[in-house]
Amino acid sequence: MTKKKRVVYSNRPWEATGICSGCRLCELWCSLSKNGSFNPRRSRVRIVELGTGIDVPVTCQQCQDPACQASCKFEALSYHEKLKIVVVDEEKCTGCRACVGACPYGIITMDPVTHKAIKCDLCNGEEPVCVSICPSNVLALVDDVEAGEVNRRRLATLLASDDQFQRYMPGGEEPIQKKLEKRG
Repeated sequence: MTKKKRVVYSNRPWEATGICSGCRLCELWCSLSKNGSFNPRRSRVRIVELGTGIDVPVTCQQCQDPACQASCKFEALSYHEKLKIVVVDEEKCTGCRACVGACPYGIITMDPVTHKAIKCDLCNGEEPVCVSICPSNVLALVDDVEAGEVNRRRLATLLASDDQFQRYMPGGEEPIQKKLEKRG
């Protein structure tokens, strides 16, 4: 049985290349693989700038009960049995933007050229190009159980911390300075 997968950001700030560098290669290669052009506005992955020097890649969370699909009155968003995710049928999409407004993560966008909805389709079951191209190796294709465990550990680490420095880290992992103190 195939498990549902999603692309997640798995940063490791204690490693030199363990955080998103903001290079935006994932956006560029996604748009190239899907549309044949380097245009980040046509990408299915987005780099969100949280603050100076903090960039986080965001992709479709492949929701259990997708609000995007429920909002589509034209059945342009349908469940793909093999991939176990919701995909966009561009033939049926009217560009009404109902799914864009319904997405709780703001990751469904409108293609500026076709004026149709776009979202991650996990590169049709192949290794997603965003995962394979990332020079920092911070994007990973995981199943729901693994994604839940990553998120649970991050939240638990953040909530357990009294250290302001650690609370502001995007992943909540152990800060570099504390790892160095443990070694010394």
